[in-house]
Amino acid sequence: MYCRSKTKYRIMKKTLLMTTLMVSFLVSSAQDEIAQITSTLNDYIEGTASGQPDRLKEAFYEDFNLFLVAQDTLRVIDGKGYISRVENGKEYNREARILSIDVENDAAVAKIEVYFPDDNRRATDYLLLLKTEERWKIVHKLINLNAFENAGELVVENSNELARIQSTLDDYMEGTATSNINRLRKAFHEDLNLYYVKDGAITIIPGTQYLENFRDGRKFNRIGKILSLDYEDNAAIAKLQILMPDRNRIAIDYLLLLKINQQWTIIHKSFTSKNY
Repeated sequence: MYCRSKTKYRIMKKTLLMTTLMVSFLVSSAQDEIAQITSTLNDYIEGTASGQPDRLKEAFYEDFNLFLVAQDTLRVIDGKGYISRVENGKEYNREARILSIDVENDAAVAKIEVYFPDDNRRATDYLLLLKTEERWKIVHKLINLNAFENAGELVVENSNELARIQSTLDDYMEGTATSNINRLRKAFHEDLNLYYVKDGAITIIPGTQYLENFRDGRKFNRIGKILSLDYEDNAAIAKLQILMPDRNRIAIDYLLLLKINQQWTIIHKSFTSKNY
């Protein structure tokens, strides 16, 4: 009896040690990814502030764009043009800080606040990132820009926006599960693309091609769940979990959203997946 208890104790100790090592490895791996993402974000932040366009080219995906809403109209700024307007060696009066980073496998999002003292404006950047064979790259950027006289003006007043954003996300999740093409068209911007990493490179699925999967009225065993949601005025980012039991797969979606003509719309989507 004593020997049996001793053996059981050794097994428990080994199991506990293996569990501890695994947790330590996962924590260390996550911290490493955060550090790498932070390096990319700093290339963007410091590259724009100190006039270093080469650092911006390193930080951004070659075909990236910037998106914002002005007078209820979507405005798209060409990424290459954005970088070309940063003068080499010129100092720009802007103060930026990283507010949050969320990462899953080879996909991530970040939120950055940028303050412009010269005209008392604050911008919130929502960034979509993917990890290529080379490094983490910023794929696209949403901008919410506000001018203000005092800090009190920065308080978000409309608490109903979360419900409106969730309604758009429900159109996406339920529309894909039931092949309701009308709900998907309502949720997606017409120029939406899907981005993911394949063989170490950023790969694009056009939104029009993606929608073709849902035209025959088939039902898909997809169970969607909103994991997180963050918004500032007319810009937002969401993280969703899509469980697909028939395929033994879990997908994580990161969605960029903008409010255009009082309607929240998914501008672009990145995703990563894993088996379970």
